[in-house]
Amino acid sequence: MIKSKNFRSIVMLTIFLAACSSKGFSQNAATPNPGFENWTQVGNHFDPNNWNTLNPSTSILGVFTCTRATGADVHSGTYAIKLITKSVFGIKANGIASTATLVTTPPYGVSGGIPYTQRPDSLVGWYKYAPASAADSGFAELVLLGANNDTIGIGRFNTPNSGVTAYTRFSEPITYYSPDSPVLAYWILTSSDGVNPVVNSALFIDDIDLIFNPSGINEPNGVSNLHVVSNMVTNELIVHNPSSIASVMRIYDVTGKLISETDILSGTNSINVAELKSGLYFYFVFNPLAEKPATGKLIKL
Repeated sequence: MIKSKNFRSIVMLTIFLAACSSKGFSQNAATPNPGFENWTQVGNHFDPNNWNTLNPSTSILGVFTCTRATGADVHSGTYAIKLITKSVFGIKANGIASTATLVTTPPYGVSGGIPYTQRPDSLVGWYKYAPASAADSGFAELVLLGANNDTIGIGRFNTPNSGVTAYTRFSEPITYYSPDSPVLAYWILTSSDGVNPVVNSALFIDDIDLIFNPSGINEPNGVSNLHVVSNMVTNELIVHNPSSIASVMRIYDVTGKLISETDILSGTNSINVAELKSGLYFYFVFNPLAEKPATGKLIKL
């Protein structure tokens, strides 16, 4: 029989706290200085540690496309990054920051990256945006490269063309083009469209991260093969239970607060999650024949 709710809660919290203490919610080696708290003064300006910008090339002219944001322009901590598109001798220069090396001569672009072999599911972060024109937008992008410099996967968040004056969370899945493991990863953050930049468009970014989620769930003892159709959800979470054994699914937020409890019957089950706020959640499935609950993560878009 299914264990009591109190006992199940103790089991859930034990697993939840163990996960938090041992691994956290992400594996973020590809993202140095993710909260942009660490900066180094170089002459008359500050540069974000472990990120490359155009400042070394433009600062001699007194032009800075990357600055250290403070005060109300910070999501958490003391600093954030501000990228702003500038004109340099009549040439429009995006506010850009990358963990790869910036190539500042034609045909431009980036090279290299950070050694990285994992396959995250999505990129997340917080942003504000002030476009100088309704025709402009910025973006945050993660690129994963293979051994032959081939593209393994890309995740990209594009800002809206309108102003976003309060910090807003973004979350975008990574699309994979190969089953291979990557060998390099790099981020690119930019204040303007790469083709038609608009001078004075400004992008604020803070607290970026990579998220890892399972594509489905399996009972630990193989009693059933419950499957979450997609762990990126908007309005409905679809769970398929091919067995005749009913289970119970509980969803918790990142603080451990119980959000919902739903019976998972045989067949296809639909759980309404439209009222959940965007963010990361954890689910636990209790099967009467399983020794411990199956667990996984959800991202509410």
